[in-house]
Amino acid sequence: MEKAFELIGAVSEAGRAGVTLGELAGRAGIAVSTTHRYATTLLELGVLERDAAGNFHLGITLISLAGQHLHEDGLRAAARPYLAELVEISGETVHLGIPVGGQIVYVDKVESAKSVRLVSRIGSRASMHSTSMGKAVLAVLDERRRTEILAGPQERHTPYTLTGAALLAELARVREQGFAIDDEENELGVRCVGLPILSALGQPVGAFSVSAPAHRFSIDDCHRLVPRAVAIAAEIGRRIGYPARR
Repeated sequence: MEKAFELIGAVSEAGRAGVTLGELAGRAGIAVSTTHRYATTLLELGVLERDAAGNFHLGITLISLAGQHLHEDGLRAAARPYLAELVEISGETVHLGIPVGGQIVYVDKVESAKSVRLVSRIGSRASMHSTSMGKAVLAVLDERRRTEILAGPQERHTPYTLTGAALLAELARVREQGFAIDDEENELGVRCVGLPILSALGQPVGAFSVSAPAHRFSIDDCHRLVPRAVAIAAEIGRRIGYPARR
């Protein structure tokens, strides 16, 4: 593993020109045959790429992971004060998430001060089809990507989880109204309202949700939060460089 990272570092230092197999072996201080073996694995993983001249460059997988990290960091910084504001307004826990593959990954969280609150963890993943953040994202994805995600398994996490035609009808409703409600669909006893954060092209780059025990967070409570939450979604978008859509 250490040698693999040395090779990646050597390729990075070479810059745009790239580096040959022999040069790579020399920089890493290992035999050409060993370098070839490591490089072959890194090529298969997409961590490295090789051009027509045979020079190695950083691959799309590594660049994508780095870009995602930078994006998450910028999104968290932009959203943090608004998450805190939503906690103050609602008195409940607020989450920030990003779509990764067919799931939502929680990247930030501001806790409710109430003694009974939700157990959740930054870095954890959740299904798109059964969460308010996930449904908010799914509703505004382009049709091809939405179809790809929904072609995967739609697990029924609770008796209230929507799947199939019922889920498609729900997503059409979410798309029209601009927000999604998870009415105990992902976890019994938990209700959430979520909104997408959109790029200038209308693509979802993230989402946030207000979540609480269902007995103290009614559907009406969700709706009362929506006007300010819609404005917050637009403001977060502007802070990360996405102007408000007409």
